[in-house]
Amino acid sequence: MQLEIYITQQCANCEEALLIAEQARVIAGLDVAVIDLERTEQTIHPRVVAVPTYILNGQVVSLGNPERHEFLAQLRRLLAEVSR
Repeated sequence: MQLEIYITQQCANCEEALLIAEQARVIAGLDVAVIDLERTEQTIHPRVVAVPTYILNGQVVSLGNPERHEFLAQLRRLLAEVSR
């Protein structure tokens, strides 16, 4: 599974997004990428209209920060279902 988190340096809420990314990186089977919109040359997902934006396997799952512990638990559940 691929989780992309889009941020900018001026975003006041993106510090929390970085904490979520750091904790999500330890979840087995989850590939986490943090994309700084001000420093990337890659194509930006067309649904990124605000920061932070969370995209899981190509689908926007959160505009703005989700509740950290609930979101991480949800990711673990999804990965457990996929690995069955």
